[in-house]
Amino acid sequence: MNKKIIRSFLPCFLAVAALAGCSGNKTSSSTLAASTPASDKGTASSETPKSTFDASQTIKPYTRDTTSGTRDGFMTKIGIEKAKSNDTLLKSTVETVTSNGDMIAKVAADEYGIGYFSYSSVDDATKKGVKVLNYAGVQATEDSILDGTYTLSRNFNYCTRTETDVNNATKWLIISAFVAYTKTTEGIQDIASEGGLVQTSTDTKSWNDIKANYPGIDSDHSSITINFGGSTSCEKVAKALSASFSKKAGNFIANHDHHGSGDAFKYTQQTGNEHKYDIAFASREFNASETLADGTYGKLCTDGIVIGVHKDNPLTNITGEQALNIYSKTGTINKWSDIK
Repeated sequence: MNKKIIRSFLPCFLAVAALAGCSGNKTSSSTLAASTPASDKGTASSETPKSTFDASQTIKPYTRDTTSGTRDGFMTKIGIEKAKSNDTLLKSTVETVTSNGDMIAKVAADEYGIGYFSYSSVDDATKKGVKVLNYAGVQATEDSILDGTYTLSRNFNYCTRTETDVNNATKWLIISAFVAYTKTTEGIQDIASEGGLVQTSTDTKSWNDIKANYPGIDSDHSSITINFGGSTSCEKVAKALSASFSKKAGNFIANHDHHGSGDAFKYTQQTGNEHKYDIAFASREFNASETLADGTYGKLCTDGIVIGVHKDNPLTNITGEQALNIYSKTGTINKWSDIK
């Protein structure tokens, strides 16, 4: 072959060879990438993490303090009534919390915790990571609490100062009208908006039907403060009622200071104490030693008490006997595996 032809052909041949080599490298790289099975790539991202809950761990029970109406109702219902006011009857592992909200926060943060709180706080508890258990096989619902099939329940009650103690006609007018408002269709709606349960009837009247019984209630009351207190379980319901009623009763100032049911009678009518609350609430019945004046107290609504655990706990149901054995000093349930 002519050397000139060979010399002119060689650069072209080398260029073609180089292109072929580059093309081969790309194909090889692409093949490696595709060699990983698609199912393997998907497996890691679609696997559901397995629960790490260890049933051999010790149960951490939480309780409310001895002034709490929720504690009163809970301890009474599960069979250790005296423990409502006596911590020595509870296991040393039981930790006291300060409020309904504190109870929810503690259980939400403790994988092996258990506690109890108001049915009116179920939505808040669920959002924060607490699982609400069925009680004796029954789910807590509005219907099951009102018809009595869910047996872990109690009443929310109210009390007020006496007219003589208030000694202010305008303030007494607002207090009296507020109590009446809680029994109207609007008041019942306010109660229901925060989880309180009321049986309605065809005889229930609206605020407009009864407000004429309270002459002057529409006047400007923006300089008047009504002080509310008592049960923390009742706090949301009380705030909903006061916010709504203030707009209908001259925009009075509603001041709320809730610490426990024991404060209700104590700071409205008990002799020897400052009567710092005009209207107060108890999430239990008033006891024999709380001698309230006629016409100054009554039932506000019904509420359930629910038992909650951490969201990762597989337990779905608990009985009163099991709850007793978890909380009682002589109880036989100490670890989650002890619940059969």
